[in-house]
Amino acid sequence: MKSISKCLTCHVEQAQRILDKFVSSEQEKFEFLKEILKELSKTRFGLKPIEIAEILYKKLEELLDKEDLYKTEKEKSNKIALSLYENFKFKVLDCADPLYEAAKLAVSGNLIDFGALSNSPEELFDRINEIWQQPFSIDDFELFKSNISNSNTLLYIADNTGEIVFDMLFIEILKEFHPKLNISVALKGHPIINDATVEDGYAIGLDKFATLINTELKTAGTCLEKSSQLFREAFFMHDIVIAKGQGNFEGLSEVSRKNLYFALVAKCQVISDYIGVEKGSKIFMNSKRIHQV
Repeated sequence: MKSISKCLTCHVEQAQRILDKFVSSEQEKFEFLKEILKELSKTRFGLKPIEIAEILYKKLEELLDKEDLYKTEKEKSNKIALSLYENFKFKVLDCADPLYEAAKLAVSGNLIDFGALSNSPEELFDRINEIWQQPFSIDDFELFKSNISNSNTLLYIADNTGEIVFDMLFIEILKEFHPKLNISVALKGHPIINDATVEDGYAIGLDKFATLINTELKTAGTCLEKSSQLFREAFFMHDIVIAKGQGNFEGLSEVSRKNLYFALVAKCQVISDYIGVEKGSKIFMNSKRIHQV
C-alpha cells in the first residue's frame, strides 16, 4: 500500500502529539517541528506509510533524545489488558462460537494505537468492550476455519502492546481447539510507537502458547526486506499467516502468498477507502480479496 498526500498530514499530526507530550516550550516545539517537516520533505511519492513513519520516528527520537516514546503507555496498556484477561476469557468461552468471538475480541483490541488515536488507555479499553459485539465488515473467518483444520503451522504477526493480550487470548483458544497446531508470534526487536516487542511478549506470558520470533524491525508495521532472515523464512514457510493491525496491512498488502489474513480495525480514512469499507470497520479478510481487485 502506497502513501498518498493525506498520509503526510497524518504523520505531521502524530509528530505534534508527541511534541506536545514531551516539550512544554512552544518555541522549542516550533523549531523541532520545522526540523521534522524538513525531514519529511525529503520523502518521495510511492513510499509506504510505514516507511514514512520510520523516518519520522527516527527524527523524533533524535530530537527528543528518547528511544522509547510510549514506554509508560505501553506498560500501562499491558497491565490493564492483563487485568481483564480472565474476565474476557470467561465471556468468550461462554459464547456459542468461542473461536470466532475470540477473533472478534482480538481485532477489537486493535483500537489500542497511540500512533493513530489520542485516547487514554482506559478510554480505549472501554471502547473495546463496546465494539466487540459488532460484526466484521469483511468476514472471511469461515474460510480461515477451513484452512486451519488442514494446517500444521500458523504465524501471527502482532501489532500493539495491550492489544497483544487479546491476541494471546485468541491464540490460547486456538490452541484449545487445535492442540496440534504449532503457532509462532512475530514481534518487534526495537521500540517504535506502541508496537509490541519480543520483550513485551515474554512479559505478558505469550511464550506459554507460542514460539516468539524477533523480526528485528524498527518500523511501524512489517517491511519484509528489512526484517530478520528468521522472520522472512517463517512468513513464507508457515501454512497460515495472520497479520494484525494497520501497519502490517500497509507493509504486506501487496505481498502475494497463500492463506494470508489481515485482521484489523480500519482506523484511518485512507485505509478504509483502500479496502472499501467505512472508517472504524472491523476486518478479518483473506489477502486474495486485494489481489483480485
